[in-house]
Amino acid sequence: MSFLSRVISRSKHSLGVWMLVLAHLVHAEAPRLDFELAGEHDFVRLSGLPAQTTIINFWRYDCPPCLREMPILSRLAKGGRIRVITVALHRPSETLQAPPEVLAALGSPLLTLYGPREPQGLLARFGDPGQALPHTVILNPERRLCAKKTGEISVEWLEKELASCKG
Repeated sequence: MSFLSRVISRSKHSLGVWMLVLAHLVHAEAPRLDFELAGEHDFVRLSGLPAQTTIINFWRYDCPPCLREMPILSRLAKGGRIRVITVALHRPSETLQAPPEVLAALGSPLLTLYGPREPQGLLARFGDPGQALPHTVILNPERRLCAKKTGEISVEWLEKELASCKG
């Protein structure tokens, strides 16, 4: 029997019980997120990368707002403080259909990985059950979700959320 079940079964109508339940929920840690996806030369496991604040951006080559975000993400990655991973939800060959400025932004230091052909489970795990793109998440160094946004990001949004993710 779980902690919550035991507390609730002892006293179903006590205000104190509900306060304990609320405190437990507030302090419960978010799960650590992980994946293993294909990179340019091999597979990359998120948990195998060194601990670092990480932005993960899910995108497609035929999504205009996704393409507009790439230069912002590339500039941020070049600063070196934040790891930026772009997860392309299309075949690697389709990346070549992106505009030249996006292709230029996709180079190092961005880590571009390729998601599964059926990304529902992956996107849902990272907070996007509706599969809308672009979708961006920020993970703290322990790989716990500290911010997410479905839709086009801005420099202002990134700065605000990165500041709040530092604790």
